[in-house]
Amino acid sequence: MGFNLLTDPFLPVVLANGARCWVAFHELAREEGDEYPVEFDWPRADFNMASYEFALGVLQLALDIRKEQEWKDLWKQGAGDRGLSEKIAPFVAAFNLTGDGPLFLQDFEALEGDANPIEALLIDTPGQNGQKKNADLLTHRNRYAALGLPAAAMGLYALQAYAPSGGAGNRTSMRGGGPLTALVLPAGGAMRPVALWRKLLANLVPQRTGLKAADRAKALPWLAPTLTSDKASGNRQVHEADTVHAHPLQAYFGMPRRLRLVPSGQDGICPMTGVMGPLVTGFIQRPYGVNYGLWRHPLTPYRRQSEAGDPYTAKPKSGHFGYRDWVAATAGAREGLLAEPSSNVALARRTRAILLRTYAGGIDAQLRLGGWAMNNMEAITYLFAEQPLHLAAHEAQCVALDALAQRLASAADDVASMLRAMLKQALFGDAKVSSDAGELDLSRTRFYEATENEFHAVLDDALGAMMPEGSLPEEQTLARTWLTAMRRAALNVFDEIAPVPLEDAERARRIVGAYGQLSAILAGGGKKAGEALFEKLQLPRPERKDGKKKETAG
Repeated sequence: MGFNLLTDPFLPVVLANGARCWVAFHELAREEGDEYPVEFDWPRADFNMASYEFALGVLQLALDIRKEQEWKDLWKQGAGDRGLSEKIAPFVAAFNLTGDGPLFLQDFEALEGDANPIEALLIDTPGQNGQKKNADLLTHRNRYAALGLPAAAMGLYALQAYAPSGGAGNRTSMRGGGPLTALVLPAGGAMRPVALWRKLLANLVPQRTGLKAADRAKALPWLAPTLTSDKASGNRQVHEADTVHAHPLQAYFGMPRRLRLVPSGQDGICPMTGVMGPLVTGFIQRPYGVNYGLWRHPLTPYRRQSEAGDPYTAKPKSGHFGYRDWVAATAGAREGLLAEPSSNVALARRTRAILLRTYAGGIDAQLRLGGWAMNNMEAITYLFAEQPLHLAAHEAQCVALDALAQRLASAADDVASMLRAMLKQALFGDAKVSSDAGELDLSRTRFYEATENEFHAVLDDALGAMMPEGSLPEEQTLARTWLTAMRRAALNVFDEIAPVPLEDAERARRIVGAYGQLSAILAGGGKKAGEALFEKLQLPRPERKDGKKKETAG
């Protein structure tokens, strides 16, 4: 018998009462009693994020939401187990993992050749080059000789969704290697954990066009012969705008890799999940799967080099997600490297805020982010972070809050640069040293970490004081609060990295002088830097005792 991802118990979840179990897809719609799902429960963060993307893709197919009002009706009414079963029924045949006919996210043809070990599906499994160099220190090879069908299916989905570069002909995902995924997580109400069903609904995005039954292969590409991208095809690319070969919903079901799972034909215990059942020991791979061109994925923030430039996906650079990243992922950025929030986040903050907050009894929603930080083909770490979403009741408030957040973050960038420059002067004088080296680069990281909580506290206070039309009577007070937090953090970091030495008078003189300059700039002094900082914060520069504006450091 085959294994079907929509009808078999394929998804591990945590229930509201704390119990853990496996559920079939339609059971995700439960939200009553104390046995409804509240989270996915894989032992890997990337699998949990991939489960959200998979579930949202299926719901986009099945619920066919075209207008925001349809989403609002669904949010208010809910689907229920039975209703969801009926909605997904037309798509069940397309989601067989094993058996006869087209197989989920696997090549249309039965591939021949030697099988790769099944653990090579996992993005953090060291590649051949890393194994040859014995560089697999953080994630060891030979972790999983086999995987159960559920784990193999989610490994397959995660690889296709997040595929990094993998050598000649092994295509990256349509969002590039290790894309950032952003999710909106509404809070629970009345002391009840928020249902997983609500978390999924909060991230559904109305589609511009529906999907006709005859066009399903445009959204689910394994239902038709693979659109290969070798020389014979002219290195063909598939774009979202290519309505002949693609549908926008293929964003959730991209197939850059040509793969076929190799079941073992025997039952055993899955070493990842501990569940007894059929095992998969490997997969066959062929190069030149779908080569994706320009796409916009609803769950991923984008960047641009310029207003006229093509958008490209935001990607994690490390395992940390700070408030500067938050601004780019929610409010966007309009100076320097342009940034645009994901569609689901933009909808939550501009259109759905009242419904999301009302459901949670006025409690703010969270922004969850996840993605692999990659170094070419090698995974560095997996970013998993949650931060407040700062939902405003009115769109005008959201616009004003975004502008404030952008201004605060930009001011922080200026202070971080000043801190680094003064440290460079204090530690190295006129010597030529890279500003990105060692302690100088560390100073920026420490500064941003030290101001993280204060940034979100200022935005919370701003939202609480803001008028419905977006005016903020206490804006200068909040700006001064932020300036105080930045000044304290910058001077503390300076002291930590450049303590005054008692045995080196020349070095001590440089350090004391640089500290004094930094302190003066942060108090509004300096010929240009202090003035620019206060102007950005929309604060008047303080007056000297003689009644004149501060002009020089001292």
